[in-house]
Amino acid sequence: MTIESTPDHTATAEQAVLDLLHRQMDAWAAGDGAAFAATFTEDCDFVSVIGEFLRGRVELAIEMQRGFDGFMRGTRLAEPLRRTLRFPAPDTAVLITLTPRPAPPDAPAGPERSIQTRVAVCAAGRWLFTSFHNTHVRV
Repeated sequence: MTIESTPDHTATAEQAVLDLLHRQMDAWAAGDGAAFAATFTEDCDFVSVIGEFLRGRVELAIEMQRGFDGFMRGTRLAEPLRRTLRFPAPDTAVLITLTPRPAPPDAPAGPERSIQTRVAVCAAGRWLFTSFHNTHVRV
């Protein structure tokens, strides 16, 4: 069941969640694990595209930095090809994105795609992701 909120609240909340997504994308492009993890709650759950389950912002920052220093070095996240955003409650958002797989900035996006599900919560006027799940799309 989706709880509807006022149009002003929805527009403001939608923009806040999309701004949070772009902060996450900027942190990825900078190769900054701490900044990437800062878009999440302290007690977040994170399931990576390779099936890795991470719990909490500290563990997420460490593992993302390990990736940015290694196999994800120099990659960036592209703008979603498709996205849905809904608010099952005024302080909870579910964002689903379909994206090309991360690639170096000068490389064209390949045909491979991933779907990410993010759950964001708002506490004290601040939106943060609290859950994330990423999976490859079968071609």
